[in-house]
Amino acid sequence: MRRIRIFAVAVILTCLSAAAMAWAALRPGPGPVQDVAMTVDNTLNAVATWYRRGPGDRRPDWQAASHQIHDGDPDRGAQVMIDYGCGACHSIPGVTGARGSVGPHLDGFAERAYVAGVLPNAPGGLVRWLVDPVAHSPMTAMPDLGVTEADARDMAAYLYTLRGG
Repeated sequence: MRRIRIFAVAVILTCLSAAAMAWAALRPGPGPVQDVAMTVDNTLNAVATWYRRGPGDRRPDWQAASHQIHDGDPDRGAQVMIDYGCGACHSIPGVTGARGSVGPHLDGFAERAYVAGVLPNAPGGLVRWLVDPVAHSPMTAMPDLGVTEADARDMAAYLYTLRGG
């Protein structure tokens, strides 16, 4: 039994040493690992800053966010989503015929932290996602539908009206 413990401790220490040496070898200089680390760090800082700017309960003020979308019209946004066929893949409350199950249900969209798991859920990020989803997530199932920026602003304004869910 004592041999097994000694062996287990030796294996653990060897693994920790190897991990420390690998980290030391990868960390110092510029390169892809440092680029990824910086991207993750910048993204987390941006999300933290975004939440800190919210009201006292640290929940984003979606009403204000929808007004930040320049010329975004939530009433027009629901119609635009019908025009682009968003309901073929998504279930969207308040959008006629939007009962799709390929993409995520969009009820409660205003409460989400991320757009498609890749961009912080902020007006600019959502508009960029709607205009060109493949640029932000090359493996996404969401197709590039040729959404114009004006239509994306309207869609975003509507999506920020969707709370709860």
